[in-house]
Amino acid sequence: MVEALLKVDSSANSSPGVDVETIDAVNIENETMIERNFTQQEIDYCRKAANPQASFTGKWSAKEAVFKSLKVASKGAGAPLKDIEIVNDENGAPTVVLHGAAKAAADEKGVKNTTVSISHSDAQVIAVAISSF
Repeated sequence: MVEALLKVDSSANSSPGVDVETIDAVNIENETMIERNFTQQEIDYCRKAANPQASFTGKWSAKEAVFKSLKVASKGAGAPLKDIEIVNDENGAPTVVLHGAAKAAADEKGVKNTTVSISHSDAQVIAVAISSF
């Protein structure tokens, strides 16, 4: 399935990013980790969700997929992902909003738009992001 997703138009004009996580990959009891990596809007959304664990992990996976699609240099495994915000539009669809260093890096690379899709089962989460240049 992931191989099929990566067959999208990965030309000079677009770049895919994919991330797969186990549903329990995000420790939602660790407030420091949550506050370091999620905006207040994301935290509020996830905590109100029917399954907060799946919501937090879905947004985390989406952030990772977006990061990969941006093709920017990594600041290491401990770098916070708060500058990549995953909000939901009026229909509930996930939407990417970049802030701070993530926005600056995307602007420098010429990223015009980044879209993301998130899906999960009881055991895993997958997110696919496409950045357009």
